[in-house]
Amino acid sequence: MQAITVAQEGAAPAPQDVDEARAPGAGEVLVRVQASSVNPLDGGVAAGMLSQMGLPHEYPVTLGRDFAGVIEQVGEGVTSVAAGDEVFGELSAFVPPVHAGTWAERIVVGEDSLAKKPAGVDTAQAGAAPLVTLTALATVDALELSAGQTVLVVGATGGVGSIVVQLAKAAGATVIAPGLPEDEEFLRGLGVDEVVPRDGDLVAAVRERHPDGVHALVDAVTSMQPTPYDGALADGGRVASPTNAAGEGPGRTDVMHAAILNRASLERVGALLADGTVKVPIQQTFELTRAHEALAALGAGHTQGKIALRAA
Repeated sequence: MQAITVAQEGAAPAPQDVDEARAPGAGEVLVRVQASSVNPLDGGVAAGMLSQMGLPHEYPVTLGRDFAGVIEQVGEGVTSVAAGDEVFGELSAFVPPVHAGTWAERIVVGEDSLAKKPAGVDTAQAGAAPLVTLTALATVDALELSAGQTVLVVGATGGVGSIVVQLAKAAGATVIAPGLPEDEEFLRGLGVDEVVPRDGDLVAAVRERHPDGVHALVDAVTSMQPTPYDGALADGGRVASPTNAAGEGPGRTDVMHAAILNRASLERVGALLADGTVKVPIQQTFELTRAHEALAALGAGHTQGKIALRAA
């Protein structure tokens, strides 16, 4: 079968014929993939980020984390799903050796890493939702937002940020987000209440509108260093970040995505998709066999939402 792989360390992602997916073992299922998506993590895996973190690799490494599809076979002991069920889920990148991914015609995945796709939820939405929505849920949960509070979402046009906006609005918060002029319509459509210029002094722009500061901050842009935007916070304000930018101290949370990947959390994602609380904004769709081109497109430009993948 065909998959999008990195053949060896330092190689560019490309389509490759690989062995057919093995039969599922105990607690596993075989899924025919119908949809997936592109996340920045995919670029990190391709670039060897996990190797730098000390995780061993088994090449070729198949890329891709999200998936939606149909179960073709179940392994011993699987009880939550059956052959023929439509499912969606996520394959963790942090289980050594780094080898398996979802950009393939068929995949074997553990029962706890998927959930049934709710009836009425579009397959493309289900295939693009898991990683970003799980991350956004953990981020918003950490902030404990309530009605009437204000939250600044840095990175609201991205995959995680666009879901954070929707969840914050569902919690009753007033959402502020930086954006380019061409982002304003998109951000308003997500539910952003106030769009501030992305260029220039963001903290000053927020403080001009909210002199006492905002109650909460999500930084989904700054990576591996403390956020430079905490000057926008009111006294006692909270910070949550999926990119390790929260900093240290009370009320500051760096979200660990791997800790929330399980069937119960995926079922929560499914419920949010089903009742319309969350809709994954899809900017562009590529065929699954062109996922390497989709990954290049993600890294080359400013996105609004996600880049989706579909089976031919």
